[in-house]
Amino acid sequence: MVRRLVLAAVLLCVLPSPALANPSFSVSISAAGVPGNLPSTVTHRLTLTAGATQETVSISTLGTMAVSGGQIEERSAVAPPVFRCEGRWMRLHEAHGNVSRNNLRLTLAPFATAFIDTETSYENPPWTSDNLDAVWDITPPQGTSFSIASSAPEFRGAYGVELDFAMTRLASRVYAVTGTAETGVESGRVELWGYAPGRTRASRLATARVRDGEWTIPRFGLPRTGRWEFYARYRTAGTDFANDASECGTFVRIR
Repeated sequence: MVRRLVLAAVLLCVLPSPALANPSFSVSISAAGVPGNLPSTVTHRLTLTAGATQETVSISTLGTMAVSGGQIEERSAVAPPVFRCEGRWMRLHEAHGNVSRNNLRLTLAPFATAFIDTETSYENPPWTSDNLDAVWDITPPQGTSFSIASSAPEFRGAYGVELDFAMTRLASRVYAVTGTAETGVESGRVELWGYAPGRTRASRLATARVRDGEWTIPRFGLPRTGRWEFYARYRTAGTDFANDASECGTFVRIR
């Protein structure tokens, strides 16, 4: 059963001069999702109410903007930049998916009201640094630009695990690994994988348990020297965290 949560918050923007006091703004949100499952979606609504004169503002935000009321004078979108990892391994985090920045210029008649709905959602398990908040950047025809933020409720599903690690040489082709995971991860395991020089398929090299957000491989040997590409994979042991992996490979010249 879909769990729906409706929260409302009103934010009145206090602007520095009477000339910029209109339109007025308020924010409300509604959230829908099944706890523990993706997607989890929050709809943020920005309400604009004009004063006694016609108002024109430019608005920009990440994600789409569904507009009701007012006259859209101009609309554009900028796609996110394309990112590629240097090596063979790539598993970009992208909790929100590929989200474009959308821009529009909106005109309101005197005393008219317009609504702008922006949805935020997770397509992949988020890290603890992610959120479902929305921010609209507002540019009036005169005066200083400002931003209006809308806070989302706390996500209650399974989080991904951001991994990092470093390698230390102990002897010829023998190394140790010290790594970190998300704060609060007390279970699961991390697998260290690597592409040997000239190979197109990775091999699993070692496994470590995660405790207190850390994992360690005290000692492991490699079959050959040269420039290796390594990455880590987290495998969950519960429902609080989801499987995850390094975004890009880490290159180490093995001696």
